[in-house]
Amino acid sequence: MKKISLMAAVTLLSGCAVNPYLQPMVDGPSAKLRLASVPSNNNFVAVPLSESCISTEFKHGGHIATLGVKANLVRSLSRLDMPAYDEKLGDSHQNEVYIPAQKPFSFQFNGVGISGFTPGQTDSGGALYSWCRKIITFTPVENANYEALYDYIELPNGKETCGVKLFEIVADEQSKYKKVEVDNYQVVENYCK
Repeated sequence: MKKISLMAAVTLLSGCAVNPYLQPMVDGPSAKLRLASVPSNNNFVAVPLSESCISTEFKHGGHIATLGVKANLVRSLSRLDMPAYDEKLGDSHQNEVYIPAQKPFSFQFNGVGISGFTPGQTDSGGALYSWCRKIITFTPVENANYEALYDYIELPNGKETCGVKLFEIVADEQSKYKKVEVDNYQVVENYCK
């Protein structure tokens, strides 16, 4: 029984350790993408099953990164020496990966946070969790550097929701790096039926 448990644990851990986005793409050109999550929640980033609607299922082998408190637990942090790293944001809220370039690429932020408490509930310690998900699709340029920033935004009615902005990190005339919002990306907010 101990051998079976040990083999299952090794299989699970080794499966989690294989992440195709930690190395340059082997089947074509690649770019770099920094995934950043400002809120102090956990955020799981993956390749969606469909680019047209949000789902809770993802492509097989499509896990890209884990951000937030759990990033340290799953040892998901990756640095590719991209420029314009945000020192104030913190390591657990930024992860740098390779993505395929020269063709449309989609990824989905899956942010979860505690939205309240229900006294007496024992299955979750009384915590009420809420999810906020967004799919981003764009066509990366080969060897370019990008940053996708997941943050909360205020709606006209005063409530908050999650929002995503996509930036390209470019050098200016003085060879200093700045983030310029990409103008040709799509954000999908509707859920699959």
